[in-house]
Amino acid sequence: MAFITKGTYDSGDSIKHYLFAHYAFQYPLNYFDSWAKPLFTLLSSGPAQAGFIGMKLFQCTVVAVSAWCAYVIARALRLPVPELAVLFAYAAPDYFRIQYSGLTEPLFGLVLVGAVALAMTGRAGWSAALISFLPFVRSEGFILIGVWVVYLAWERQWRFLPLVVLGYVVFSVAGALVLGELGWVFGHNPYATVSVYGHGGWMHFVRNLPGLLGWVLAVLALVGGLRMLRDCLHVERRREPLFSAELLLVYGSIAVFVLAHSVFWALGLFNSFGLTRVLTVTTPLFAVVALNGLRGVVQLGITAAAQRRLRVVAVAAVVAFLFTGVRSSFRWHRDFMLPADQQVVEDAAAWTRQTYGAAMPPLAYEFPYVAVAFANDCFNPITHPSMILDWAPHLELLPVGTLVVWDDWYSRVEGRLPLATLRADTRFRQRWEEAKPRNPAQPDRDTTRVAIFERVR
Repeated sequence: MAFITKGTYDSGDSIKHYLFAHYAFQYPLNYFDSWAKPLFTLLSSGPAQAGFIGMKLFQCTVVAVSAWCAYVIARALRLPVPELAVLFAYAAPDYFRIQYSGLTEPLFGLVLVGAVALAMTGRAGWSAALISFLPFVRSEGFILIGVWVVYLAWERQWRFLPLVVLGYVVFSVAGALVLGELGWVFGHNPYATVSVYGHGGWMHFVRNLPGLLGWVLAVLALVGGLRMLRDCLHVERRREPLFSAELLLVYGSIAVFVLAHSVFWALGLFNSFGLTRVLTVTTPLFAVVALNGLRGVVQLGITAAAQRRLRVVAVAAVVAFLFTGVRSSFRWHRDFMLPADQQVVEDAAAWTRQTYGAAMPPLAYEFPYVAVAFANDCFNPITHPSMILDWAPHLELLPVGTLVVWDDWYSRVEGRLPLATLRADTRFRQRWEEAKPRNPAQPDRDTTRVAIFERVR
């Protein structure tokens, strides 16, 4: 599927993370970029040298190991048929799709579920050490470290508490040696306290969970969550050896992560854009919760034969949902084909190569996929003249001969450069333009547009 899938899940951050990893060998400071996330860049930079297919294969490996960790947790909790945790992880539609991206969510999910699996198998120290590196995959990791502090204190594992800062110490020292700044981890925080993207409703992320997990898995997860609430009231259940680990590290991590993002979006904090894909990091844990829910559903059967039939029906429904054609299920063109915005950029790159040959002019752009389609080194100020937000007043900074690759989202919204401004500027001459419908089934409803302008004087 990695070779068959043409898209990249997302045309923005997915590409930018890949570019940081792909060019990290040439620009070693990429390994210390706070936005790109140091641990993600470090682990993915090798595979990314093979191009975006290398990144996708890396992500597929990450997801496979994450699903196996979910199985380890389910086995430790003695859930019936723990192998189904693997199937449930892959059957969550958004988690399956995000394998083919350059996003940080899969690796974050692996570190999280891996740390839970270590704790469940009696390796609390290794668990604390692993979770300490979570913030260097995604910044929310600092919040989840707090869950481990509570867990270790609850279990009176005091000697392991210092290990939750191991990752911070390692990267702080490395940054001090390379950047000359011991406090660079927080000093280079790329996320503004107040979001520039506004805010939304408190229930935004909760409402979107069924779309991320699929409705059948979401129902099973809900049943699993209700079973855990019930178990909290049973004294005998609370005395089980792994109960605190299950409650805090599995259910607690999910609850804290969803709550944190709900707060960020509702209050407009930390540049939250309300992107529900961030919840995919909890999918391997949700697979365990859904398996617990399946156990509850199966227990509705009076006889052993009836219970087996209920299990088969439920598992078949989980898989069948993926092919129902509803919005949150798989749709071939939307999920696995090259999206319209990237198709237009590929056409723009083909025209540019045909027009300019090997002597490719410098390129100015905001759309990250331009760097991939044009094979442009986006970190080289000669091949990619740096621009700042609010392009219009700074167009004079571009050298004569530069091509501006304008698109109707990143250039217009992020760069704040309307197409009319470029067309009206006599220093620039339009050389090429193309628009494609985002949805072929509705060609007149929504299009994506790319235009190329050359600075002539």
